[in-house]
Amino acid sequence: MVGMILLIIEIWLFGLSTIILLALGLSAVFTGGLVWVGVLSETVTTVVAGSGIGAGILTLLLWGPMKRSQVVTKRDYNIHSDFIGLEFTLDSMLDIQNPVPVKYSGVGWKLVLSNKHRDAVLEPGDTVKVVGVDVGKFFVEPKPQDSAAETAK
Repeated sequence: MVGMILLIIEIWLFGLSTIILLALGLSAVFTGGLVWVGVLSETVTTVVAGSGIGAGILTLLLWGPMKRSQVVTKRDYNIHSDFIGLEFTLDSMLDIQNPVPVKYSGVGWKLVLSNKHRDAVLEPGDTVKVVGVDVGKFFVEPKPQDSAAETAK
C-alpha cells in the first residue's frame, strides 16, 4: 500500500520529476510482492531493508534513462507565435551588427537577422519575413523575390 501511495504521489503530484519517490514506490511494491509470495519474511526490518536496498538499485538503474528524458533542446528563439510570417520593408541597412528598430502594434521591436542569415547585409527597401520571436526582437530573414513579378517589370 505504501508503495502504491508513493507512486500515485510521484505521478500525480510531481509528474515523474523526482527519481526518489519513483524508485522507493516501485521498490516497496516489489518488496510487498516478495513478502506476499513468501520469499522475504514479514518483519518490519526485512521490509524496510528490502525497500531501501531495492530503491538504491532502482535509482542506479533508472538514473541514466530519467536524466536523458529530461534533456530539452533549447531553441535560440520562439518559432511558435502569431508574429511568424509578418513582413517588413527595411528603412535602413540590416546586418548582424545593426538591428533595425520598428514599431508594431504600438510596441518597439528590433529586427535581427536569424542565425541562418547571419552573414547577410540587407539594404533599405528590402523586404524581410519574421521567422522567430524573442523578447523585443523579431528574427528575420530576407524574403525571396518573386521571379514572375520581376520579369513583369
